[in-house]
Amino acid sequence: MGTFETFDHTADVGFEVRGESFEDLLATAAHAVFSLVLEDRPEAVETKAEIEVAPRGGLEDPAELFVLWLQELLYRFDTEHLVPLEFDFQEASADRVRARVGFGRFDPKRHRTGAEVKAVTYHGLEVHKDASGAWSARFILDV
Repeated sequence: MGTFETFDHTADVGFEVRGESFEDLLATAAHAVFSLVLEDRPEAVETKAEIEVAPRGGLEDPAELFVLWLQELLYRFDTEHLVPLEFDFQEASADRVRARVGFGRFDPKRHRTGAEVKAVTYHGLEVHKDASGAWSARFILDV
């Protein structure tokens, strides 16, 4: 897995994330976001689901995909109390991300929450691939 660190941004929280591949970047970003959302997480995968995101209009935009990916995972947490733990990517290209995600179930009686994330913002969003093929992202969460 890649690495991440936070940075301060007024009342929000920013992350700088690095991964060896686009798939690694997406998995690391998910881990970063949920490290903020939960102080402790479920340990075991209870269910698996296919997640697929693609920008509208078939655009090739890795930054848009990055945001859609994180928004979908946060939606699953908010609506089904699912916490992403494992990722098996079938496709992670410039126009589509498709993965089988292993989720643990959040139990408010056992797990402590952290910050409530309202949204992944587009403000200051940067997603880049460098000459070595590694990926990095800088993004801000509205908390």
